[in-house]
Amino acid sequence: MSRRHAITHVHVAAVALVPMLACIAPVPAFAQSAPITLPTMELGRALQMIQAQSGTQVEVDPDAVRHLTSAPVRNARTAADAVQQATRGKAVEVTVRSDGSILVENGIVVVARRDEAETSILVRGDTSSTRTGESLRDQPRNTQVISSKLLAEQQAQTLPDALRNAGGVTVNSATVQGGVGYTVRGFTSGGAVNGAPAPSSSLFAAGSTQSVANVERLEVLKGPDAILLGGDSLGGTVNIVTKKPSAEERLYVSAEAGSFGAGRITVDANRAITSDQRVSARIIATAADSDRNFGGYRGNEDYLLAPSIRFKNAQTDITASLTATNQIFGMIPYTLYDTTAKRPIAIPFGTPFIGDKDQYSQITGTIYDIQAKQQFGNWLIVAAHYQHQDSSLLLRQYSPFVLLAPETLLLSRTGVSQQSNNDVVDGYVRAAFSTGAFEHKIIVGGMYSSFDITQDDAVSNGGFLLYNYVTKSPALPVRPAAYRANNAGVGTQTSFYGQYLLKFWRLALMASARRTASDFSGTQRNQPTMTYKSDGQTTPSYGAVFTVTDDLSLYGTLGYGFIPSFQYDANNVLLPDTDTRNAEAGIKWDLFNKRVLINASYFDLYQSNLKDADRTTPGAYINLPGQTAKGIDLGIQGEPLRGWTISGNFTRTNYKLSVPGTFTDGTTVTLQPRDQYSLYTSYRHKVADQVSAGAGIGTYGRSSIAIDSLNLYRLEGTNQVDLNAFLTVGKFDLNFGIRNLFDRVNYNPTSTTTYVPIGEPRIWRLTAGYRFR
Repeated sequence: MSRRHAITHVHVAAVALVPMLACIAPVPAFAQSAPITLPTMELGRALQMIQAQSGTQVEVDPDAVRHLTSAPVRNARTAADAVQQATRGKAVEVTVRSDGSILVENGIVVVARRDEAETSILVRGDTSSTRTGESLRDQPRNTQVISSKLLAEQQAQTLPDALRNAGGVTVNSATVQGGVGYTVRGFTSGGAVNGAPAPSSSLFAAGSTQSVANVERLEVLKGPDAILLGGDSLGGTVNIVTKKPSAEERLYVSAEAGSFGAGRITVDANRAITSDQRVSARIIATAADSDRNFGGYRGNEDYLLAPSIRFKNAQTDITASLTATNQIFGMIPYTLYDTTAKRPIAIPFGTPFIGDKDQYSQITGTIYDIQAKQQFGNWLIVAAHYQHQDSSLLLRQYSPFVLLAPETLLLSRTGVSQQSNNDVVDGYVRAAFSTGAFEHKIIVGGMYSSFDITQDDAVSNGGFLLYNYVTKSPALPVRPAAYRANNAGVGTQTSFYGQYLLKFWRLALMASARRTASDFSGTQRNQPTMTYKSDGQTTPSYGAVFTVTDDLSLYGTLGYGFIPSFQYDANNVLLPDTDTRNAEAGIKWDLFNKRVLINASYFDLYQSNLKDADRTTPGAYINLPGQTAKGIDLGIQGEPLRGWTISGNFTRTNYKLSVPGTFTDGTTVTLQPRDQYSLYTSYRHKVADQVSAGAGIGTYGRSSIAIDSLNLYRLEGTNQVDLNAFLTVGKFDLNFGIRNLFDRVNYNPTSTTTYVPIGEPRIWRLTAGYRFR
């Protein structure tokens, strides 16, 4: 996982581990008998004198100390102390190795560059899903990274835009509740931001309201990856990594225009703020608006302010950031499903199906995030992470629920106001050492999360009414403006985990275990308080990677999960917990001198049961069979030739219920297609000095899906082709895009015949950017 997490509830484990590791770690050779004192002089010469007087080896990068003058050294008792004094205030990094030797190198290179996800389609670094620090290439799991460079080329604006590139991820926009939900390989995911997951029972998927302008990369963590983030994301999770400061001085301003009066301005300013370049700051701001959406509803608005500050040298990395967002989403255009003709009802373009233009959901959010990592020599790392999220949702729209008779809908006009506060603290200690030909990594850590969620309903003008959508009668009442408390929930989750990684020859073996306990208390208006406490379970996972050649490796992984139940049935009986199993095996293959990575795997997922709302008793739930998913996942990313990039995925999945037999409600898994695919490729060519041009084309789609579990009604497959053309002249960038080039009518996934979201028609976007620095 990421090297940026937090430690609060694992002090005992960490302290217990340190004495053992101290016995393993080598001890510096010796400390000199006399203190070292040196006047100001050429830095290279001063370091030579420190080596001579101390007897400690000091390796120096000549380019790092050229033309630099040392600071004075006074009464240094060790060589390390003397070197630190001599290099004080200089743009160099000092590393004390485990054998006691000292390395002095250029410090600017440590912090000067932006993350590879901002400059490359192919990302190879580690993820926040594993604390081992291994690169993606060396992890025993299928992980896909969608880089901000790819999103910029495609002119992605929202999370659904970005997730079209993700294999096996289905976005659900038919919630009638605003916001975004998604599944990975057919199973609901809570999501994560910078490795901090949304807690169980949260009404918001973590990161679902994150503006793409502040996204460095999306890590689509499939398989047991997600289990280390909380256990309730069986198929995987989407971890949103926000952009970080670096020492690179950069001021980039972009403006965008598009169909339906859409406009956006984004500013990205970044630079070092100290002379030694170790402290840097970044601020990202965006503002977007549009006249309307393609369904004739209110246009989307998107406002973001994201300042951050970072201290980084060779041993320490601390980042503090604030992300404040305010987003208004016009109601997603939708239609009904004609159950007789077995197809969606065609409606006039640009006209709201029910009600007026001013229907929307407004989501505001604030995320406070602090990440710290400290390295001691080359054998011990301590990491800490704290994150606080505030989210609120206001829903103002007429929501169709049931078709009671031909042309007659049962319509809700209540509106909803929700608030959510989440806190996550995470941290770990990682030790690395060798015994002969064996390399070891031991990780011990813990995570604590808490949440406080409330939902308010309308005080007046709420409830349901019968409405004829053909005659548009009766006249719709005014939507409510005042709300009262309806239900609330608070809870905590505490987890402790350990990982062990062993490397020998071409083989790497990993074993992990996680212990999770939780509690929950929920109240509903005019109902007794429900409480639940789980002592938890210990869930193990295992992985192996075998390196066949430098370019080809085989991997396998097996993980078990546990999802505590907070739901009660109509008799006020707590429903059973959910157990999960996740198995996967595959290959990773580097091509074109490691410029392209192919990832192919077979997966087998199992879920013991799931819960659904009881339609006969408001506030109650029923227990349903879980599901299984077996399939293949293929992915390719990289730059085969200079200027030519490619990113593609294909996932085929067979879904079944986990309990055999015949069920009254049917046996078909809804919302999930058998096949999903995406393929994007672009080429950019240097036309003249400081002038380049190119184009990109992408195709995205899925096979048909079932709307109901009896498989009576289905939505046909979708396909969309997008085209982009690029031009760069000096510091000026231009990107013109056409989305849904062939203007195909697509319908998005749904599990109800009364709310079928309509995909976007052909639209255009034009983005112009200028690098001032």
